[in-house]
Amino acid sequence: MNFERCWNILNEKSLISKTLRYGVIIAAALVVFGLVYFVIQNPNANIYQFNTTDVSLTDYTNPLTISLYGVIVLISLPIIIVFEQVILYMIERDKIYIAISLFVFLMLVFATTLLPRLLHVIF
Repeated sequence: MNFERCWNILNEKSLISKTLRYGVIIAAALVVFGLVYFVIQNPNANIYQFNTTDVSLTDYTNPLTISLYGVIVLISLPIIIVFEQVILYMIERDKIYIAISLFVFLMLVFATTLLPRLLHVIF
């Protein structure tokens, strides 16, 4: 019984560490690919003077959009990890930690999706 508990803890840590590892690798690959594609597409352009107001998330041919997807993946990693924690606590049936993790997950989702739009409308 004690061995099973230790094995479950190791699996939980393994799941979170794999999520972090692969998420960071995917995010870095997207950012680097986007920057290399930008340099290939615009060899004489200065990236600091480039107009970024026309960057659209639906324009998959724009290299800055590809880099932006990498940043979005990197920002979403903590949200994914907290969601994994909610699922793991549900498997363990630990009600207090389910409530705490679910509250943190909902606050992260609120802060990344709805709050910027509300602040944009107010200010």
